[in-house]
Amino acid sequence: MTLAVALAVVALVAATLTFLATGRRAGVRRSHAAPAGLLGRALAPGPAVALAALVLSPWAGARSLLVAGAAVWLATLPHLRLSARWSAAAHASWSMGVTAGLAYLAAMGRWTLTSGLHGGAALGAWLLLALEVAAFVLFVSYSYELHDALGSRRWVRRATTVVTSAAPGREPFVSIHVPTHNEPPEMVVQTLERLLAVEYPAYEVLVVDNNTDDDELVAPVEAFCARYPDVLRFHRLLDWPGFKSGALNFALEQVDPRTELVGVVDADYQVDPDWLTVASAPFAEERVAFVQSPQDYRDWEGAQYLRSLYHSYDYFFAVSQPSRDERDAAIFGGTMGLVRRRALVEVGGWDEWCVTEDAELSLRLLAAGWSGRHLDRAFGRGIMPLTFEALKRQRFRWCFGGMQILRRHARALLLGGTSLTPAQRLGYLLGGIQWFGDLLGVAFALVVMAALVDLAFGGGFAVGRLAGLLVVAVPALVLLGVLRAVGGVRAASRAVPEHAATVRDAVGAYLVWASLALVVTQASVRGLVEPAGVFLRTPKVSERVRWSDALRANRAESLLVLLAGLAAAVALLRRPGTGSLALTLLLVLPVLGWLAAPLHTIRAMRADLPAELRARRTRERRRGWWRRGPVSVPALLAASVATALLVLVVQPGSVQQPTTPALPAPGGVARPDASGEPDAPRPSTSTTSTPTRGTGPMGPGTPTATRSVTAAPTPGPTPNPGATPNPGATPSATASPTATPSPTARPTPTGRPSTPPGRPTSLPTPTRSPR
Repeated sequence: MTLAVALAVVALVAATLTFLATGRRAGVRRSHAAPAGLLGRALAPGPAVALAALVLSPWAGARSLLVAGAAVWLATLPHLRLSARWSAAAHASWSMGVTAGLAYLAAMGRWTLTSGLHGGAALGAWLLLALEVAAFVLFVSYSYELHDALGSRRWVRRATTVVTSAAPGREPFVSIHVPTHNEPPEMVVQTLERLLAVEYPAYEVLVVDNNTDDDELVAPVEAFCARYPDVLRFHRLLDWPGFKSGALNFALEQVDPRTELVGVVDADYQVDPDWLTVASAPFAEERVAFVQSPQDYRDWEGAQYLRSLYHSYDYFFAVSQPSRDERDAAIFGGTMGLVRRRALVEVGGWDEWCVTEDAELSLRLLAAGWSGRHLDRAFGRGIMPLTFEALKRQRFRWCFGGMQILRRHARALLLGGTSLTPAQRLGYLLGGIQWFGDLLGVAFALVVMAALVDLAFGGGFAVGRLAGLLVVAVPALVLLGVLRAVGGVRAASRAVPEHAATVRDAVGAYLVWASLALVVTQASVRGLVEPAGVFLRTPKVSERVRWSDALRANRAESLLVLLAGLAAAVALLRRPGTGSLALTLLLVLPVLGWLAAPLHTIRAMRADLPAELRARRTRERRRGWWRRGPVSVPALLAASVATALLVLVVQPGSVQQPTTPALPAPGGVARPDASGEPDAPRPSTSTTSTPTRGTGPMGPGTPTATRSVTAAPTPGPTPNPGATPNPGATPSATASPTATPSPTARPTPTGRPSTPPGRPTSLPTPTRSPR
């Protein structure tokens, strides 16, 4: 079985390289292109399996390799039905990934059953196997999206409709809502000027200023709106509860009676003139409740840090959304999206409890029997976070919101009872749990560090369990994780030649995901236990940031780098050999990710920006704040559980000597076993009166062949506007992109409401299908 695992892993590397070299993101998804034939897809894994057998020939005889190769190839055949729309290379890469993962889990499951361990050691082995199974599930979800988006040659559910615009005189009236909070007025005015230039006959723009405490920021925007009363209307809310969604609910009550569609545009976006003409067309189908176009960004080309950040954002809308849309499971990402007013009102409006209200809304709409659409073209461009600390806060909110969605709607996603189809339930469920990829990655990295200490001072339990698998599988999987991430980003960006990612851009995007691993880990844990929305506290950094400032601003990442270095050094000095070297290699990628955090703090502050963006970066920097507070009970509980798991999994100093799997030595002879939170909204001093809430119609990565190391498919470095969507899988503790579920970059920070906001309490149970 060990030989089959090694052969599957090596074949997976070859198949993945072939797929990434040929896969591409289509600019417009087509429904008529011919996929690969059945025979071509069935034979596609053959060359990769043959190459893997050649690579492993020094360690095994021809007969053993033939049997293992035949078994691996046969295991790819059941995937032919799933890959019916894909290219042959996509089928080979996908099926080899799943086969390698299952083979590894089978080998480790067999080892756990027959190792002879007992007591705490046995419990630790089973817990580690459970972590590996979870990592495999995440790997499968990430991998499917990547292969579906880049490997599909035919799309059943078109991304664009045949009708490109509504018939003249029958255009639905659109109310565009622009929420703002402490935004620079010149930027908001630029956004409004672009909205005034939209070529559409029936629309209005409502600017809703939410709890801005500086009159000088409000007055210019209000004055500009007063110049165009036929289109622009300005509302200022003071001491208004409900975060951004509270402001959007207020706007929903103020819309023109003719309104059929509601649009959301962030205060920093500049939209294209034809946005409403094209994006409103899919609403000709009565079941469509929302249409989402990709969120795009501007002014990023001149700084390498921003180039890397741009491509880390692009991955979700280039890969995850098109794949999810094929199953009618795309999310509503907020800005640059349109939603049918009747549907929005029927499901209770915007949820003021969830910090990612847009993604949560799309789930309720689908559960009520409506449908959603994703368009492949971007119609507007905003501004990305310009400091690394602002990026951390944004990613924390996305992940925390994803956890809130899982908590609120777990029953409906797991047990049904709504109009959600199985594919939709699976899409949203996986979109939520993909955020746990970073948590698993950090957990595996901690296990590796503990295994190194165990190897240096104890019995080397972790290394003894893996033996020969460390020789071939670990280097292959490390290489595969990096190549999958970098290749996936580059392939996804090819549809827009002027925005195509270079190797440096793609590697940078990978490091952006990896550098956010601890932030996403913290958000995923707190999101499961905190009763309400919380926000990440980040330290301020100076304009002329130094390395000492950057290390201090990323102290958790810096501490982990130090601990990892100490563990590796002690193991290499006390127990030099293949085991300690292999475990040390497994720490390379997570350590690079942690080191990238202070590096990104410096690069973001030193990026050369236009004068307007430099001023915005200064404002973002001043928003960062740090305050020491009491350690929370959930944090203490999580630390205690993590410590207990490490002790059980690694068993330092264990005297038990389980049998270990090993690759055959060259010539077929078996190798010997290896030895060894922010303040509530404040009252404004402005003389502007506080609006009274109306009474509207609404209610308030890759299978790891290395254990305790990083096992099974640990997804490689996330924005479900779900996770950070994860292009790679590595055997190290790497981060996932933003899988998350709501990758909406918003410039409007929100605060904790002063009174409990109204909110939908559950997914709706529809009494009828929308007509």
